[in-house]
Amino acid sequence: MVFILSQNPHNPQLTYSHTYDQILRERRLAPDSSVILLVPPELDALCAAHILTTLFFRDDVNLRTIPVAGYPSLQTAKQELLQSANQLHTIILLNIGSLLDITSEEWFGEFPSRVTIHIIDSARPFELRNLFGAPPLPTDDGEEKLGPRVVIWDDGHAETLKEERAAFDAMEYGVDSDSEDDSEEDISDSENEEDYEEDENGGRKRRRSGSDDGSQRRRRRRTRENADAQRLSREDRQHHRMVIADHYNSGTHHGQSAAGVAYMLCVARECADNDLLWLAILGLTHQYLSSSITREQYDHFYEIFNDEVARLNPPITNVARGRGDDAGVRPSTEFRFTLLQKWNLYDAMVHSGYVANKLALWKEEGTKKLSRILTKMGLSIQQSQQTYIYMNADLREKLPDQLEAIAPESGLIELVYPSFTKSFGNEMPRTCAADVLAGVGALLEAARGVKLTVEVEGGKGGGELFGSEKIWDLKKDGLGGRGKENIQPNSEMRTDGEGAARVGAIEDRPDVNVGMDDDGIIIDGQKAWIQNFWAAFDAVGSNTALLRKSLPLAISLQRAIVRQGCAILSKRLVKFYTEFRYVKITEGPDLATFAHPSTLTRLTLWLVEATRDRIPKVHIARMSRRSKKASYPFVVACLNERTGTYVVVGVTGAPEMGEKQNSDLMLEHGMGLLPLASLRLMAAI
Repeated sequence: MVFILSQNPHNPQLTYSHTYDQILRERRLAPDSSVILLVPPELDALCAAHILTTLFFRDDVNLRTIPVAGYPSLQTAKQELLQSANQLHTIILLNIGSLLDITSEEWFGEFPSRVTIHIIDSARPFELRNLFGAPPLPTDDGEEKLGPRVVIWDDGHAETLKEERAAFDAMEYGVDSDSEDDSEEDISDSENEEDYEEDENGGRKRRRSGSDDGSQRRRRRRTRENADAQRLSREDRQHHRMVIADHYNSGTHHGQSAAGVAYMLCVARECADNDLLWLAILGLTHQYLSSSITREQYDHFYEIFNDEVARLNPPITNVARGRGDDAGVRPSTEFRFTLLQKWNLYDAMVHSGYVANKLALWKEEGTKKLSRILTKMGLSIQQSQQTYIYMNADLREKLPDQLEAIAPESGLIELVYPSFTKSFGNEMPRTCAADVLAGVGALLEAARGVKLTVEVEGGKGGGELFGSEKIWDLKKDGLGGRGKENIQPNSEMRTDGEGAARVGAIEDRPDVNVGMDDDGIIIDGQKAWIQNFWAAFDAVGSNTALLRKSLPLAISLQRAIVRQGCAILSKRLVKFYTEFRYVKITEGPDLATFAHPSTLTRLTLWLVEATRDRIPKVHIARMSRRSKKASYPFVVACLNERTGTYVVVGVTGAPEMGEKQNSDLMLEHGMGLLPLASLRLMAAI
């Protein structure tokens, strides 16, 4: 087992680029084999998969991408791959696998040692056996030993685990002091065996003293010295156990995004471009908006990507600006308002978790405060409800300065953050990373399998009969595309209409065949979550038409999230316990929507954000007794009526905005105790 870095001056062979070259060499030795890419339905993983797909396509490598919705799906994929293990050489796990003992029989231990498992996962902590365990070795007869080789694509975190590595090595290879007597007996027995030899009649007689006695005594002495060197006292063993336990109990946290790691590979191979950089930016932005990393971590990687943007995008000249040739990726400053560029100012502020927290928008007084803020800025309600891009240009230009001057009176002091925008040519206006993630995330969660109403562009209120709203259905809109679970990078995308993936909403139509199995809804013979996966995969790539169509769906999903969140808070459905807050959702018009783990996670994050400063004093006192910086986790359970089960999501909310509290929520699972945050994708979709 080994971990590699983007740059390693001490060992150039343990780098991203050198490891990628090894994959290419193994591919040339077995030209009929494919690289296997296992990808969960998660935005950062999708971006990383697109980057790797582009690289492998350029190097003419067959690639098979398999969606895996959590650990049960991973087990199914493993069993399928095991049937053709003799033809495999490389398996890549994206944002899944860091907590698994990959070489155990439960996972990939049955694969031959020539198979290499690559793990690119932003989640921490790592399974120490994957980092520091001994690699499988061939047997004496030259046959391969079971157990794959594991390679961790690290961002430098593993190098900080010096104490954990020493503890792991001692526990893995050391000798317990309790076995001292047994060791001495074994050595004594070996000495006695060496002092005698068989005679001609099969009996035993003492060996003659001679030149061999000296070498035997020296060998026995070395055996005793090695045993003494490896022997651990009870105190040492207890200390090592505590170090390892602290490592696993440190809570779930995140390092560099998987898309960021994949982009660093592109930089090392000198093949980075704007499209690949944009995917890495999306991965980082997703981490920040989902509260997976701190503001400090975000700013660190933002500066790195900002330098890349400057390197790959020439400065804008007045001539170019006049011709409308402002293409590529540009730095920007974005509001913490949901889909502002595609919505209107009033709704974007109302549906922001940060604004909801500061103004308590689930109460009537909160909406009055928002109206007063807009009035002080010189905006009427009618103006603020105009589509943002159609607002008066002077009002849009003055908006940042006006908000900076007026909003702090109501506690709105962190309304902006640095980000990036990308030009999509004539197909779509320049769009920020957060809006792209909202659209792709909406496809991932609700492209098929739920029934949602979306607004027609240019219309608002009035209902479907008046043409301003319609049922979400890409299939009816004439969008065509994929119908496969596994797509190789060199396969052509077959499109019709506007060229988007052939996916749509579940509707009461005779031409849609809907069923159920243990893994969720099946529509037209294929699992809905897999169709959603490929729809999102297309949209985050080059399918701009599908991305543009997804934005109204993202708005509808955000409306459902805020509607459900406000109902929970206004009806005071939150139950406060000593260690966490808890909400159970068993009814409502959006119940089926929140049966998806990602949508339920977004609702939980909204609740954490909206209630960050509104925890009852009695519970704040309990938290302060536990720790000065203790968080108050939020656990939300939603009933899945189709399966009769609950989808459960837990989020550890940091005390302050921009901070990140490691998740120490634990649940009992078949693999033992695991952080709840790592189990949220394990629920049935």
